[in-house]
Amino acid sequence: NNRLTNSLLHFGISKSYAYLNVSHNDLTSFPFSKEWKELETLDLTQNQIHQEISMNLSDLLSMKNLFLSNNFFYGSIPNAIRSLVRMERLHLDDNNLHDVIPDDIL
Repeated sequence: NNRLTNSLLHFGISKSYAYLNVSHNDLTSFPFSKEWKELETLDLTQNQIHQEISMNLSDLLSMKNLFLSNNFFYGSIPNAIRSLVRMERLHLDDNNLHDVIPDDIL
């Protein structure tokens, strides 16, 4: 557990991340960068993130594990999540999302 609070906008500079875990912090936003073509795991669990799930997800073609639980993500689950064909684990629980999860991504 850390106390990172900034949005970490500088993370968008590198393209070579495969695993990024900034869980259990106090982040209030997070930049989903379309440059992260190699990113396989992103763990943002247990932060204070107040934003929609980004549409840039469709560019993260290597994504296998996306953990967004226990935040304040709001809005609908973007259709772009369907393009993550390598997805193995998707955790969205304990957020402020609405609508239903499309059957084809379950």
